[in-house]
Order: sequence, then C-alpha cells, then structure tokens
Amino acid sequence: MITSVLELGTNGQLADQEVETVSLTACSVRPATPARARASASIMSTKSITVIFPAYNEEQNIRSAIARAVDAMRPRFHVFELLIIDDGSTDRTGEIAEDLAKTYPEVTVIRNRQNLGLGETLYRGFQCARGELVIQNAMDYPLDLRDLDKMIPLLEEADVVVAVRKGYAGYTPYRKLASRVNRFILRQLFNPKLRDYNYTQLFKREVLSAARPNSRSTVFMVPEIIIRAYELGFKFVELDIGYHPRVFGKATSGRPRIILRSLRDMFKFWIEHSLHIGEATVVKQEV
Repeated sequence: MITSVLELGTNGQLADQEVETVSLTACSVRPATPARARASASIMSTKSITVIFPAYNEEQNIRSAIARAVDAMRPRFHVFELLIIDDGSTDRTGEIAEDLAKTYPEVTVIRNRQNLGLGETLYRGFQCARGELVIQNAMDYPLDLRDLDKMIPLLEEADVVVAVRKGYAGYTPYRKLASRVNRFILRQLFNPKLRDYNYTQLFKREVLSAARPNSRSTVFMVPEIIIRAYELGFKFVELDIGYHPRVFGKATSGRPRIILRSLRDMFKFWIEHSLHIGEATVVKQEV
C-alpha cells in the first residue's frame, strides 16, 4: 500500500508557500517510479503516464472506476500510475482507495486530512505525478481511457491535447449554462481560444512543470495552466472525445460559491496579466 497524508495549515487551509512544500513532502515518500504494468505486445506508447483521480465521497464509484482504468491502461502502457487523491472524504472512499492500492500495484494513494476542494487537490496531483505524460479523470469515469488511443499520437506535434466534450450528457440546464458562460468569458479574455477548458487534457509533464498556476479554484486552475502554457510557446491540439455521464453521486463543481471563487480568480489573473504583474516568475524549462 502506498499512502501519503497531507498536513493542513493552522487555519485548516494551505497558504501558497505551504502548498509547494507539503506537496513535495507528500510525493517524496512514494516509490521512485510508477509500477510496471503487464502490457501486451500491442503497446501503443512506451512513455510512462500518470492518470490523476481526485476523489471526494466517491465510495459508490471508486472500485468500478479504478478497475476500468486498470483494464484500459495495462494493454497500452509499459509503465503507468493511477494516482488517487482522497480529498478528505467522510465516507469510505479513502479506505477503499487503500484496499485498491493493495490489489493493483499501479495505484498510488494520497489522502488530504481535510477537504480542500478539486482545484487544490488536482494541483497536488499535477505536482506529484511521475509519468512523462499526465491526464486527469474523475471517479464517475467521464473519460473512457481507451480514448487515449486517439490522443497519444497527437503528441508528436503538440505538447497538450485538449479533449472537447462531444456532448454534455447528465448536465442540468443550470450546469450547461454555467459551462457555456465560463467558456465564453475565457475566450473573450485570453488565448488560446479553445472549445473546452474544463473536461480533461493530456499534458507532457514539462508543461505542468513550467506553467504553474496561482489559482486553486475548481473551475479556473486548469484554464490558468493552459493560458500560461500557451504564452510560453507550448503547442495545443483539440480533439472531440465522448463524455460519459455520472451514474452515482452528485457533481459539486457547479455550486454558486465555487463559480464565484473561480470568477474572482479569473478576473484577478486577467487584471494582473494585463498589467504584466508576476509574469517574470513563469519561465519555460528546458527538458
């Protein structure tokens, strides 16, 4: 079993400086390389890959999601890591995750002592991922990882493959409207002008090392990485990918409080960006 527990600051949250330190500490106790998978002769990629699974109260979904992920990844990769980050769940999600780490050598578990939100949790996953490639998925398994067959070849000419949802199955009218408005604002304020910013993206790890976001909000953290990476000269390609709706549990990313925080971070970044504040700290790394 591979488990790390992230410590909280005194106020129950992590200050900006603490985030980096705690993340690196949590990653340091894990194995030096992801577990080696039992791949078949029809390997699609010899690169290692990390799939990040943030999880909050997902006891109904986690076993199925990880089993499906293992089945999809083993025939396709020599080396892969399924990184589960339990974000302070109050149900049996963390316990089940640890059981899965005993069953599957490719599974790594990191546990937050307290719920920190999707943005903070996913950022930690990006920093702890050890694969040469990194992608995120949710425990309700909206992305069928077999679709990596379509995404991996595009990295020959790009650094980031942006998945574009073919549809919004399972979305309420409110969530569809919120998503549409979010995309509209992002396209008005920033480059690149993408069709989707918040489904999933396949990154080369050097992109995540170079384009560090300030935001930890659920809806804007990943778009900020995309914006910074684009301005650093990394290349993007979009690909239409199927989106599979949630069966169990409820999505939380569309809550008004989460949207308002994301909008605050978005406009703060836009103002600072327009005034060229803090841009010198973002430097593309040679790898």
